[in-house]
Amino acid sequence: MATEQLFISVVIILVATRLLGEFSQRLRLPPLVGELAAGIIIGPYVLKLITPDQSLNVISDLGVFFLMLLAGLQMDPREIRKAGLRGGILSAIAFSLPFLGGLGIAALFGLGMLQSMFVGLLLSITAVPVSTIVLMQFGILETKVCNTVITAAVINDIFSLVVLSIVLQLHGANGAPVNITESMINSVIKILLFIGGIFVIDILFRKANAWFQRRGAYFFEKLHTKEAAFGILLISTILVSVVAQVVIGLHFIIGTFFSGLIVYKEIIRRENFERVYGIISAISFGFFAPIFFAVIGININMDSIANNLPLFIVLAIVAVVTKVGGGYIGSRLIKFSKDESLAIAFLMNGRGMVELVIASIGFTSGIIDSTIFSITVTIGWATTILAPILSRPYVMKIKSQTTDKPNQ
Repeated sequence: MATEQLFISVVIILVATRLLGEFSQRLRLPPLVGELAAGIIIGPYVLKLITPDQSLNVISDLGVFFLMLLAGLQMDPREIRKAGLRGGILSAIAFSLPFLGGLGIAALFGLGMLQSMFVGLLLSITAVPVSTIVLMQFGILETKVCNTVITAAVINDIFSLVVLSIVLQLHGANGAPVNITESMINSVIKILLFIGGIFVIDILFRKANAWFQRRGAYFFEKLHTKEAAFGILLISTILVSVVAQVVIGLHFIIGTFFSGLIVYKEIIRRENFERVYGIISAISFGFFAPIFFAVIGININMDSIANNLPLFIVLAIVAVVTKVGGGYIGSRLIKFSKDESLAIAFLMNGRGMVELVIASIGFTSGIIDSTIFSITVTIGWATTILAPILSRPYVMKIKSQTTDKPNQ
């Protein structure tokens, strides 16, 4: 693609995604709903303004990097460790039921083991950003329900990255005979060692809090280069991502996510962290994320969905029923009321950004074809729309009950 054509394509994408993203926001839906729709509209099946292109895919890959880094920066390892049994039970059930359901249905429709595992993975994801945005719009960020949903979604995302790594490593055998059980055990060990190492580093940073604060403050005070903290963060993130991919054999986004997770605010100084976080957020949601979501929409093959409508319908039903069912059962097991459990279950049904990122990786690596990619992305898009709509009545009921308590 010529440079001028690339710029024209980027302008068309940004205009379309800004307009429909804003429209989605006004409907109290996550902006990615409109941005994905924008990609479908300007893509080869409607207006035919943009066609899939390698140059756009490169920008889209950078979008994956920044989105996963931002996802890691938004989380605190201490909160994950504090989640304990409650968050673990909810997340395990809400993850395993859709995973097994998707795997089973895909296998029944004749997909291979790896493809079936990948379909199950895509159906089992809960997106932290979608849940956070919806809870913020409902005004219940400080509640027990909110903390439970966010914690369970974080653990769910970690589960999804673990399964993604296993599938990618099995796929890396390139058709050579492999012992699946042995490969899965080896993959799990590698992942656990990597994640364990990340959490050990975080604990060590916090144990040596005062020492790191003094050294970090001194170091960053001496830097005169503009946005040096931003550059240092990017360098460290890329290094961790490379180590994860080259040395351990994990996909680079796993390294990117966990690199963001252990950025210790006190080392780079909180004011530096807030400025760097603002820059990354602006770059991600102002430029890379809209292009990434639009490219996903552009790559959706509407013909393949129409030609495989039974698979699409069955997977969509299984995706919603197992995710909502798993969320409800898990919530009831950890002693939430019926209304709270339904609110949590519907909120956890939103798949959003993480599902799109993982679907894109599966498509580009050749694990899933255009048909499965289009079907699962469309299901993820639809469930992201459904999450705030279906959860709203129960969240409002919980909110009114919380408001009425002081007057009782």
